[in-house]
This record gives sequence, structure tokens and C-alpha cells, in this order.
Amino acid sequence: MDQIRQNACDEMIASVGQKTWDENMQFLQHLISNVKNHKINQHPIVKSMQSCDYSLQEMQTMHMEYRAIVHIFTDALLMAQYLSKKVENVMKPGSKAYARFLLTLNTLDEFGFYYKIGEPCNFQGTPQRSHLILFENLMTDMSITDQDRQEFVPSPVTQKLKDYFLAAYDDYPLLLTLLAVAEEIVMIFSPVMRVNTGALGIPVEKGYYQVHGVSEDEENDACDDFHQNDLWLILAQGAGGYDQKELLENTDKFISLWEAFWTQDFSQNKIKSMQKTARMHKAQEHEGMLG
Repeated sequence: MDQIRQNACDEMIASVGQKTWDENMQFLQHLISNVKNHKINQHPIVKSMQSCDYSLQEMQTMHMEYRAIVHIFTDALLMAQYLSKKVENVMKPGSKAYARFLLTLNTLDEFGFYYKIGEPCNFQGTPQRSHLILFENLMTDMSITDQDRQEFVPSPVTQKLKDYFLAAYDDYPLLLTLLAVAEEIVMIFSPVMRVNTGALGIPVEKGYYQVHGVSEDEENDACDDFHQNDLWLILAQGAGGYDQKELLENTDKFISLWEAFWTQDFSQNKIKSMQKTARMHKAQEHEGMLG
């Protein structure tokens, strides 16, 4: 797979020329540095979840808020594949194929295809391994019902983040950047979400948390770091023709929205079944006091 990716990268470099590629990569290194060094990487919730400080109710709410983004991630990937046609406005016909090739590696992973890292590339797959279905299975393991999922309304903070993502669906370079940032978020927060969720007795050894994180983590089969790097390379191919300052500002705004997402109070906005349980316990306590 490393060789497959390198071949695609070499072909993208040839499509724009080494000089232009190097110029684009110089800007990208600045952009990537901003992402990697943003304060969200040291968000206090990381340590809190590592210490398993969050209750089942809080983790249920957190996952339901997160679900609002999980459900549009593959939509964004597919939209990026479509928008890659824009590179042919400034490049030779067929240039969009390189971006679509690398984006397909990501979508294959999302849709349930997989291969063993470090071994010859031999894809296997089933829709039951798709990240969306694995996430929904996780919701079930967390005692979140179908009705909970239907009736849950994301918080204003989450909705603002989601709307910002959706608004990028017609902006190719911005969408690629937001997808890469989303992969960064996954790598920061999924490992500790797995720790806190598992501490509550919920199975996390297989399923959604088995396929999220970084490829060096021996506890999973994730390759989000590969996908993030692919997205940066795709952006390098089509990095010309947009306002670099504006892209930097929009990227910082997106990360700040993610920071607000993780800072919100997850003890609020309970799922409906948890609200009913809380009311029942309160009524029982009241009856006990009367008795």
C-alpha cells in the first residue's frame, strides 16, 4: 500500500510539475503546522477521558453529539471526489483521477473494505464493517435506542460545527482541508473516547473503536493518519487558485468550532430514555421521602 500511495503521489507531482508542487507544499507545511500545533491538541477533556471521569449519561450525550458529524463525513468525502473535477480547469484532462484514487482509499475504509497494514494489499470487506454501521452498533451497546436517535436534537454548538462543514461542500480546497482536520480530530479524541467508554463496561475491543486512531496503535486496525496525509497531498495538487490567507483563517475557525464542541457540557442534552430514567429515579426518591 505504501508503494501504491507513492505511485499516486509521483503521478500528481508530474501533473503539476515539481516547481509548482514544491511551492504548494511549502504553503501546506505552514497549514499543517497550524493544525498540529493548535491548542485543541491539549484539550482538557483528553486527560479527563483518559482518567475515565465521564459517566454513562455523559458519554451517551457525547456520542450522540458526535454522531451529527459521523453521519456527514462520508458525504463530504464523496462530495470531494465530485469537486475534484475543478482541477481540470487549470490542469490537463484526466488530472482529477489522482485525487479520486486517493480519496477512494479513504471511502473504501469508511464503507467496510479493509486490508492488513504491513502486508500485501489484498482488500476484503463487508458493509457490516462500514464505519457508519459500526458507530450505530456502538450506540446500541451504549443503550441508546432507535427512538433516542430519531428524537435527539444536537446542541447549538454541534449544529454550528455541522453547518460549517456542510457549507464547504462547494469549496474544493476548503473541503479537503476540513476533511483532513476531521481526521486529526479523530486521532486526538477517539483513543480516549475508547478508554472512557470501555471503562463503563461497553465493549470497545472490536467495532468502531477498532478502526479509528493511528496506524502505529497496536490496539486497533486504524489508518486515519494515512488518510489525512492523502488529503494533504490531494490539496497540494490543486493548491493554486485560491486565497491562502482565507483558507488559513477558515481552517482555524473550523478547529475553534471543534474546540467549542469538546468544551460543551455533556451532562446536558440527555437522550430521551435517560431523561425518563432520571425522572423515574427522582419519583422513587420522592416516594421514599414521603414513606
